[in-house]
Amino acid sequence: MRNARPTSRRVAVLASAAVAATALLLAVGAAAAGSFAAHARRPAFDASALELRGHGGYTTARGHAELRVTVCLRKRLGGRSFSVRCETAVAAGRRVTAEVSVPGCVKGSWRTTATGEALNPKGEWVHQATATSASYRC
Repeated sequence: MRNARPTSRRVAVLASAAVAATALLLAVGAAAAGSFAAHARRPAFDASALELRGHGGYTTARGHAELRVTVCLRKRLGGRSFSVRCETAVAAGRRVTAEVSVPGCVKGSWRTTATGEALNPKGEWVHQATATSASYRC
């Protein structure tokens, strides 16, 4: 019984060290891959142009040869959501933005969605991220 307590402490210390080492490796691996995120802004009605506009973008921590973002305006109708119009933009570097618009403001609930990805040196699309904005009612 006297030896049980020091052994338990050793196991606890080793387990804590293993968890800390794993967390450190995961953090270093994530930093090496670079962080990335998609951003979608809430749709807004432009009264001067009489259109509903949505803005979105995609950002990475390091530069890429090509980034692509697709921004869509989605309408909710009867419990279902569907894309009304989408626009795709391509750029090199660390950030790409796009804007999409529809004429008028049809009654209902609207959202902007943005999906972005980066081209790696092998020519594969990687680091896909999606974002959805808050809803806007017309």
